[in-house]
Amino acid sequence: MNKLSHMLFAFSLFFAIYSLIYAFSVWQSDFGTLLDMLSYFLAGGIVATLLVPVLYYKAPHKGMRARTTSNRGAVGAMTFIAFCFGSLGGTIIYQWISGVPIVGNISIFMGALMTVVGALMPDWDIPLLGISRHRNVIFHSFLLPFIIVMTTVLNAAINIATSTTFSVGAHIEYYIAALFLIGYASHLYLDIFPSDASPLEILWRAANPTDQAPTGLKRLGPIYISKKRARGWLVGNATLLVMLALALLGLYFYNLPAPT
Repeated sequence: MNKLSHMLFAFSLFFAIYSLIYAFSVWQSDFGTLLDMLSYFLAGGIVATLLVPVLYYKAPHKGMRARTTSNRGAVGAMTFIAFCFGSLGGTIIYQWISGVPIVGNISIFMGALMTVVGALMPDWDIPLLGISRHRNVIFHSFLLPFIIVMTTVLNAAINIATSTTFSVGAHIEYYIAALFLIGYASHLYLDIFPSDASPLEILWRAANPTDQAPTGLKRLGPIYISKKRARGWLVGNATLLVMLALALLGLYFYNLPAPT
């Protein structure tokens, strides 16, 4: 996958997360208005999705296997991304009309930025190690992002251990670190796809034990992952990051003050 694919998929994931959190906010406010919010969410997504056929049929070179808007395999990706972008627009419109604030006062800009930074960081092995070392096993693992957020994780663990409770405060670093980890995990998940695959395949391809990543990972000293084991390595490490991210998000929202 190229950088644009990773960026757009990360944006889409954050937009989906934002809409989900806002739906929870609306539900807390009044369950009846949740259906109203859902109508805006779906309308925005459907309207944006209508652009996909235009992008496809107006694109040249439809027979190419390369990942472009002319490729049939890209239609699923475009549909997913367009729906996420459009549904966020519908959610924001409803948020503006209804005046219901989102739980945690999450910033769209900061959240999207941290998710995209996480999604692009695995490819930092190119400027740091050279293109010949791309897909370095450490950059495409749980280890590097964990080191980056380790102070946040250790701080949370120490606070929980010393207070013997999960009421440790809703620190903004929890949610920022969680979104960074989700973005990083999205990159690892996408790397199990060939270049003409659709992100809509992520669930069954990630769970399919017979599937393989399109390429292997570059060794770092004695650490080497073969092409045969690359898919399991990428999926396993990405899943660990998602689990840690969900724990941090859960801790953040658990400690938010109750709505009045």
